[in-house]
Order: sequence, then structure tokens, then C-alpha cells
Amino acid sequence: MLIIGEKLNSAIPSVREAILNKDVDFIKELAKKQAAGGADFLDINTAQGNSEIDDMEWVVRAVQEVVDVPLCIDSVSPDVIRKGLEVAQGKTMLNSISMETSRLEGMLPLIKEFDCAVIALTMDDNGIPKTAEERIKIAGQLVDILKKQNVDLEKVYFDPLVLPLAVDSNNGVIFFECLTEIKRLFNVKTVSGLSNVSHSLPKRKLINRNFLTICMSHGMDAAIMDPTDTKITSALIASNLLLNKDRFSRNYLKAFRNNSLED
Repeated sequence: MLIIGEKLNSAIPSVREAILNKDVDFIKELAKKQAAGGADFLDINTAQGNSEIDDMEWVVRAVQEVVDVPLCIDSVSPDVIRKGLEVAQGKTMLNSISMETSRLEGMLPLIKEFDCAVIALTMDDNGIPKTAEERIKIAGQLVDILKKQNVDLEKVYFDPLVLPLAVDSNNGVIFFECLTEIKRLFNVKTVSGLSNVSHSLPKRKLINRNFLTICMSHGMDAAIMDPTDTKITSALIASNLLLNKDRFSRNYLKAFRNNSLED
């Protein structure tokens, strides 16, 4: 399971304030904590600042001074994505492309130019479909387009975009169906952010943890999550063990010896 650290996002008030005040120590410490928590990528989003493109460059440079974890450049703006990819060192990820006309046209050339991994959202100009069938159809459309553009599908992670359970208690089940069918039909990787499923409900971390384990049982390959939350990382480690993705319990026992498991 690939862990994409979610904490360097300007939608979080403390991060937004740190970016506005150019509090480099705060940004660096947050990057180091996520790296220590096991993040494979760090997602960086600066959309809520004064200058998204300048802030993206500043955060990327600050983070890379203290960690060597690959970066996931997160924006709806191709110009911001380009700046982030230009400054980032080593392998990178683009978050995100979709079937929205403007985003498809803006992001596709960047994916090809920088040969980066990419998160692909199952939405189009009409927004996020309510049904699994419509989201799966969009995934298929994206697969066809990416194939025709010679994009390596091994680097593409499809996000079926879970909607809040508070809006419709069926949203989790719809998402699980999408995971299963997208992997079965197109033989591609899948990903999800965890926090949206619990929006407007109490004890959100409890819901997110259990959502993650069910997603993993449906074959999900990556998660945008908080790697500093030891309860959710412990759930991930235990789930890998139960799904026979931890041969001889090596990772589970290593985490136990390091006192990184929390029940």
C-alpha cells in the first residue's frame, strides 16, 4: 500500500498560516514527521495562499531541504503543476487529471513531458457521478485516452472519489464497487483520499481507519492519508498482514519492535 502524506495542504488552517507567514520550520517539521510515519509520497497543495504558484515553489524547496521523499504536486492549475514538477527532484506524482475538458487538456502534456505518476479522478464536466456505473465508464474513457497518448498505466492511480456517508449511507458501498470493477476491467491501480468519507460525522478518524481496511480488502493500492496518525498506520500494517501482503509477518513484527503499533 502506497502512502501519500496529506498534511502539507493549505486547506488545513495551520498549514495555510505557515505558508502565508513563510514559517519554514513548521513546513519542514511537518514534512519530517510524515516521512518518519512511512509516507512514500508527500502531497503538496498551496491553493489557499496568496500566490499558488510562488507558494508551491517555496514549499517544494523547503520540503526537499529536509526529506528525500518523492512529492505529489496537487493543483487544478497546469501552471502550478508545471512549477512544482520543475522544482521537484527525483520521481514525482501529479494530482490530478480527469475527464474535465480543461484539466484533461492542461495536465496530459505535463504527464508526458515529466513522465510522472498521476492520480486520475473519475469525474467529468458534469462533476462526480452518483453511480458506480458512471464512474467506471469515466475510468474507461481515461484509460483509452492515456493508452493512445502512450502514458504508462503502471504509473496511473484511479480515484473513484468517495462521497460522504453523511449525505448518503450507500456512498461507501458504491465506492467499493468502483474499486473492484475498475481493477477487474482495466487492470490498473486505485487510490483514495480517506477523509471525505467521514465528512460531517463524529469520530471521523474511526470511520477513516475502517474505510481504509475495507478499501484494502477490495484491492486498493494507495491512500492519501495522515501518516503521523499511528492508529491508522497500525490499521494499514495489520491489514497488510491479514491480506497476505506481509510475508512471515516481517513488517508487522518490525513495527512492533519499533513501538509503532497502536491498538
